[in-house]
Amino acid sequence: MTAVIVISPEELRSMISEVVREAMRSTAKPEAWLPVATVAECLGKSEKTIRNWIADGRFTRVSGGEGRPYLISSLEVDALSRSANSSPEAS
Repeated sequence: MTAVIVISPEELRSMISEVVREAMRSTAKPEAWLPVATVAECLGKSEKTIRNWIADGRFTRVSGGEGRPYLISSLEVDALSRSANSSPEAS
């Protein structure tokens, strides 16, 4: 036997709105590729420090090199910024 549930149009709109809001909250930011100067400014570091971090492997999502400018994943910059801000030893 099949049960039929009746809801008003307003209840349906409310349910859909809640699902859309939840989906938007859980969606990750899109990735962008940032030049070294922008990353340095975002993190409050020098460009040389950022290039050293690239050489040390601190950033794993990097494009460029071999004569092209380095570009770093905005997702990694965000993650590094969050971890630095939440660390009691952040400087």
